[in-house]
Amino acid sequence: MCTTVSPPSNTISKSYTTINNLLNDSLIEIFCRLSCKSLFTCKSVSKHWCAIISDLNFHFIYLTHQHRLLQNLQCEEKDIDQHSYILKPYNALVITSKVPSLQFGCSENNLSLNFLGSKFNPTNEVQLRSILKCVFGCCNGLLLCGNPRRYHKCIYYVCNPLTKESIELPCAPSNCDPNGVLVGFTCDPYYHIEEDKVSIVAPKRLFRVVNIPAFSNTKTTFNVEVFSSETGKWNEHVLLCPKGFSCGFSLTSSCVEHDGVLYFTSGRKILIYNPYKNEQVASVIDHPSEFGEAYRGCVGVCCGRLQLSEFPISRSNNANIRPYSGRVWELDSHQEWQIVHEFYIPDIIGSIFDKLQAIEREHVRGSSRILAFHPYLKGTIFLEFGDHIICCNLLTQEFKASKYGGLSLGFLPITPVVLPWWPTTISSFL
Repeated sequence: MCTTVSPPSNTISKSYTTINNLLNDSLIEIFCRLSCKSLFTCKSVSKHWCAIISDLNFHFIYLTHQHRLLQNLQCEEKDIDQHSYILKPYNALVITSKVPSLQFGCSENNLSLNFLGSKFNPTNEVQLRSILKCVFGCCNGLLLCGNPRRYHKCIYYVCNPLTKESIELPCAPSNCDPNGVLVGFTCDPYYHIEEDKVSIVAPKRLFRVVNIPAFSNTKTTFNVEVFSSETGKWNEHVLLCPKGFSCGFSLTSSCVEHDGVLYFTSGRKILIYNPYKNEQVASVIDHPSEFGEAYRGCVGVCCGRLQLSEFPISRSNNANIRPYSGRVWELDSHQEWQIVHEFYIPDIIGSIFDKLQAIEREHVRGSSRILAFHPYLKGTIFLEFGDHIICCNLLTQEFKASKYGGLSLGFLPITPVVLPWWPTTISSFL
C-alpha cells in the first residue's frame, strides 16, 4: 500500500513572478524601453496590455521618457542621430533620433512604400522619372505621396510608413498642367513638446493637401485647390496674392511645412500660405538680393526657423564665391533674410573631397547640392556629393558620410522624413 506523506505545515511554498502578474507600474517601466513598433505588436498580446498601451496617460509617460533620454544624449555631447538615408528609390531623406521609440533595427530595411501597391515601387530610373515626385511632403510622420501625370487628375495618398496605414484621397478637381503642379501637405501633430513639457493633442485632428496648378506668368490672383480631412472633399479658391507669384513648375520647385503654414518655392520667390486660417489670401517673400544658384540649394526648417541655402560648384557671377562654397540665410522675425553660415566644403570633409569630386565628374555629372536642413540640430545640413550623402555640422565642422546606392535623384526636391516618437495614426483624422 502506498502511503502519501504530507509536507510539514511550516513549509513555505514558492511563488513565481511572471510578466503576466506584474503590476501596471512595472509593465509601464518595461514598455517605455521598447520601440513604438514593438509596442504596437504588444497590443495584440492581451486586452490588459492593449488597454495600458492605448491609454493617453501612458503616451504622456512614454513621450516624456523619450524626451529625457534625448536631453541626456545632448548633455553628454553624444551623437543623437541614427544613420540618415534616402528612402530608396524615392525623393525622401529619413532622419531619426537615437531614442528607444525609434530603435527597431535597421530602419532602412523596415521602411518602404511597397504597401501602397506596385505603382509606388519603381524598379528603374525610367519608372521613377515617370512619376515625377512620388513623395510630395512629410508632416508629423505622415507622407503625402502621389502620381501626377500631365492632362490627368492628380491622385494622392496619405500614409504612415511605420504602421502601414494609408488612405486614398479623391481626385483633385483639375487636370495636371503640362508644366506640372505645386503640392503642399500639413497635418496636426499628435503631441507637442514646449519648454521641456509634453502635451498630447486632442484625439480628433485635421490635415490639408494644397494643389496649385502651374502657370508661367506672374499673377496676383490664381486658383488653388485645398483638400480638407474633416469634409473629405476638395474646395477650389481664387487666391489673392498682392505681391504676385509665378508658379512655373521646375525641378527646384518644392514646398516646406512649418507650424501649419506652407512655404512654396518657385523661381526667386517663396509663397506663404496658411490653409487653416485664411484659404483665400497668401503673401510672398523674395530671396535675398545676393542669392545665386537656386537649383543647388534648398528651403527648409532648422530648429523652428525657415532657412535658405545655395551651393555653387562652379564659378558664379560673384567673384568672391568659390566653387563648392555655400551660404545659409535665416528668416528673422521681421521677415528679413540674415546670413547665418558661410562654408567651404573642402575645409570640412578634407581628404575625401578629391575622391568624391572625381566620382561626381565621372558618374553623376555635377548633381552635388544641399538636400535639406537638419530639423533639430542647429547649423547642420545634408549634402549630396558624388555618390555620398554627407551630414555636415557647420558650427563644429564635423561630418558623417554614407554612400547612396539607389537610383540617381537628379535635381528632384528632397523631402525630409522626420519620424516622431509616437506614430501619427491615419484613423485619428477620419
